[in-house]
Amino acid sequence: MKINNESEYEKASERADEIFGAKKGSPEEQELKELLKAIKDYEDDFIRMLKENE
Repeated sequence: MKINNESEYEKASERADEIFGAKKGSPEEQELKELLKAIKDYEDDFIRMLKENE
C-alpha cells in the first residue's frame, strides 16, 4: 500500500482511527498494520521533501 497524496493520507488516517484497537489476528489488524506503515512512509517522504527544500 502506498499513499500518493494528501487526500489518500486523510482517508488512510480516518480508516486507521476507525479500526484502531483491532483484535489480534483479525483482518482489521493486518489492515491497520499496512495503513500505519503507509502513513509513516508518506510522512517520512513529506518531511524529507521539506528538508530538501530548505
